[in-house]
Amino acid sequence: MNIKKIGLSALAGSLAMVSANAVELAISGKTEVTYMKKDLTPTGNPFGMGNAITFSGSGDVNGMTATYTSVIQDGGTANSNTSEVFASSSLMLDMGDMGTIGFDQGIGEFGVDTIDDKMPYAYEEIWTYTGSTTSLKARGGSNQNVLGYKNTYAGYTLSLELDPGQGTATKGATGDGGATGAGTTVNGGYNWALTGSPADGLNVGVGRGTEEHNDATGTDSSYTTGFVTYAMDAFTVGYQMSEGRGGTANTVATDTTLYGVSFSVNENLALSYNEMETEFDDVSLPSTEKTQGVGASYTMGSAALRIVTAEISNKGGASAATIKADDTITEISLLLAF
Repeated sequence: MNIKKIGLSALAGSLAMVSANAVELAISGKTEVTYMKKDLTPTGNPFGMGNAITFSGSGDVNGMTATYTSVIQDGGTANSNTSEVFASSSLMLDMGDMGTIGFDQGIGEFGVDTIDDKMPYAYEEIWTYTGSTTSLKARGGSNQNVLGYKNTYAGYTLSLELDPGQGTATKGATGDGGATGAGTTVNGGYNWALTGSPADGLNVGVGRGTEEHNDATGTDSSYTTGFVTYAMDAFTVGYQMSEGRGGTANTVATDTTLYGVSFSVNENLALSYNEMETEFDDVSLPSTEKTQGVGASYTMGSAALRIVTAEISNKGGASAATIKADDTITEISLLLAF
């Protein structure tokens, strides 16, 4: 009997092992060394380093495909056991012709955030480090702990996102082990994006969202965007318009326009030029923030050398109290992917 028990225990253990390894987990990552220079803001040591590791796996669920993705980032912080965190995760279920549903915690899989800036860039968006104001970034819904759905119809993809609500971070407020949300919900809403390619080289898209504020700190907000890009040979050009209304207290309406062009010199080298203008519709003192920049990227196998330099004028718009000075920011990045 003891021999039989040992045999059954060994069999159960082997079956458990097979079940646990039924889904293969793939691991990829990157490490990046950067040099940052700001004209107006002291940067101290201009060098920095950041790392990220991505875990992804998929498996069959009754004929459908479930996919899990999670990213660990250290934020460039060295010598700290608490600096490495799961920066974002998502769980997706591909139902074939019925589309894909999912739960997103920061990846950005769904909704209007997927088209917040569709201009052609050789490297980063020009507003990434300047603090420039975009209509969507000022009012867009969070992609933390949201539900989503996307499907393609007649060549056009519809992507929906439902934000049940965001608030002060309180563990457990969004369910067992929840990372965001609170007893008092500040805002929540929904948004969508529709994209497609009606002709060779031509890509178009529109999106809209609303956020409902449930306290006295602001009003219900809405945001809308639309873009068009066209690729011909080595050139790609783009144009996009966005607007935002409502939001937190004293937030004025904004209208943003983006332009861009990129050129692929060869299979390794790419160049780009971009501009962005945001109009602040303050009745008492209307003003326009302007950002322009150039970027370049040279790829060498799994390594890439990138640079972006951008100049912003009238940052945040003019106010009765102050007129913001111009600023120029430059970043050089050496990236190694593995």
